[in-house]
Amino acid sequence: MMGEGEIEPLSRYEELKKEALAEEEVERNRALKKIPDMDMHIEDDAVKEIGKFVKGFINFIQFAIDGKKETIRVTDSSNIKVDGLAGKMPEGVPRFNLYRYSHVKDGNSTQFIPVFLYYVPEEGTAKAKSLYPCAIDCFIKRLQNLNADIKLRLEFSDMDDMTEGVLYEMIYPPDRATLLASFKEIKPAKRAGKRGGWVKVLPV
Repeated sequence: MMGEGEIEPLSRYEELKKEALAEEEVERNRALKKIPDMDMHIEDDAVKEIGKFVKGFINFIQFAIDGKKETIRVTDSSNIKVDGLAGKMPEGVPRFNLYRYSHVKDGNSTQFIPVFLYYVPEEGTAKAKSLYPCAIDCFIKRLQNLNADIKLRLEFSDMDDMTEGVLYEMIYPPDRATLLASFKEIKPAKRAGKRGGWVKVLPV
């Protein structure tokens, strides 16, 4: 029983509704340029791993934002194949990822394409979903200044949609009509939340 003057705690539904409204407000303000881009410091360990990536020693780095210090730190770095990316994503937490996609194009020489992958799960908190979008542009610029040579940036919310075939087609659309369509929502084979799975962003 609530005592006089006590505030009844929010139900789970009310909490989710509050987070959803906060997220929508962030997106509206960002669209109106009320929320500036955040140029966060990249921690030294992360810079070292980026150097290894540039030199070809590793092909994958995952980054997280430290919400208290407002810095970007490294959480994982290794050599993995495309089918190993899904297992690297934490549940319910956004992440920035840098991946060098190694593949053979048209049966000829092997290509190495650096791709920036922004993972934003539907169940992430409003705070996390506001921090990462504000930091992404400046972070990519910093990566480019560190010679990451990113060719493409992608956003996705469902790891089940990450396959080698999908990634290849987003890098090499077969014709102009497909190219134009690929800059819009990519429909996955199954429901992947309101973002619709993969979303292709213009090459950086």
